[in-house]
Amino acid sequence: MSMVILVFIVQLCGCGAEDTPNALEDMALIDIINAMYDMKTPELSLHQDIPDLQDSAAMESYTGLSDTSNVKEVTYSEPMIGSQAYSLVLVRVKDESKVEETATAMKENVNPAKWICVMADDLQVVSYRDVILLFMVSSELSDVITSEEIVDSFQNVCGDDITTY
Repeated sequence: MSMVILVFIVQLCGCGAEDTPNALEDMALIDIINAMYDMKTPELSLHQDIPDLQDSAAMESYTGLSDTSNVKEVTYSEPMIGSQAYSLVLVRVKDESKVEETATAMKENVNPAKWICVMADDLQVVSYRDVILLFMVSSELSDVITSEEIVDSFQNVCGDDITTY
């Protein structure tokens, strides 16, 4: 009888992790980036774009992924000037159960020296539900932006706990 009452109470109050609304579900990745930048604007000349998922060289450059079969969409934000080590990438996966595998592959394989003469040495990969954030920046830009500030703004947009890899 106690078990029946407990189940009824849980259903009645809507408790449970799977019942928690997904703050990012109805947001386009570009809108997530813009919401993050509303909280912390890097003082850099940046542009946002959506790369072609079929362009394997671009996908590997932005995400570090050679296999994008689980990637639903990608959006990135990078400087218009190529000699600044700054890259913010959002990836939405098709299968949320593969977020950890995908995020780990991104962290292990992205090239922090993909720019000419500069390198990112401040890198973080975090996720919220089906969205992965990869952010890397040179610590020389720490007076302008740090990975911690970007991760904080991502968490504020999510409104919930994020997972760090």
